[in-house]
Amino acid sequence: MSIFGSLFEKKPVIAADDPVFGHITFEQGIWTFIPNPPTEGFMITVDAPESGPSQLQRDFFQKIRASLADFERRARDFMRSRVDPGIEVSSLSVYSVEVGSDDESRQQRFVLEMSDADAIVIHRVSFSGGEPVDYGYDD
Repeated sequence: MSIFGSLFEKKPVIAADDPVFGHITFEQGIWTFIPNPPTEGFMITVDAPESGPSQLQRDFFQKIRASLADFERRARDFMRSRVDPGIEVSSLSVYSVEVGSDDESRQQRFVLEMSDADAIVIHRVSFSGGEPVDYGYDD
């Protein structure tokens, strides 16, 4: 294979059954859980090495999951003054949770993504120390 060809060669996807995150796959430096069918939960991404998520990341995610309803409420409250007036914030639900590195987990930093049923626009609320600190969206 040429040098050029090896640069663009797609690496195989690595999969694992994690005790906290479930069946996750590793691609491009990120572990991902995608519910199947999509109505059975939300996507989870974890910034961890190829060896898999750490116990710190697992413990942190379990704390997030245990308080998810509270985080959703705080995210909605934070978004209300920042979104277009035509967006019904109360109709948004969790689309995904992004767990960062071990360092970010120690700082209790994560991203909660929310969307409506169509998921055309994904609203992102960043948390630090358990509090919302930033808002953005992807469309």
